[in-house]
Amino acid sequence: MSTEGQNSDQRRHARFELLEYAIVRQQGKLEPVRSVIIDVSLGGLQVRSRNKFAVGEIFTLQIGRMTEEPLVVQAEARYCIPIEDSDLFATGFKCLPTTGGERMEWVDYVHAIFQRQGEQLTG
Repeated sequence: MSTEGQNSDQRRHARFELLEYAIVRQQGKLEPVRSVIIDVSLGGLQVRSRNKFAVGEIFTLQIGRMTEEPLVVQAEARYCIPIEDSDLFATGFKCLPTTGGERMEWVDYVHAIFQRQGEQLTG
């Protein structure tokens, strides 16, 4: 994506587009930030919000899921850039699962998105 300022050749994981809500909280701060997830991969995700997140800081993301409890994941902000002609920022987060269970929950989440998109393509 051009708004991201990242070269897609450098990505380690395929990205899957979606629109899903997330609440982003910076560790040590109480104020949550409502955001929209634009894409996900096994390594992380990109959100859009009106907040500029500090690169290198650790955040807790609570991702809404339609049929299940929200997914909670720790993540590091890797970039945060303004989106031209808007009041929004594109922020890339690298997921930081601390346990095997958290890692598997993230993999299952990304796999479900992949599967859902594959089913939509095949009708």
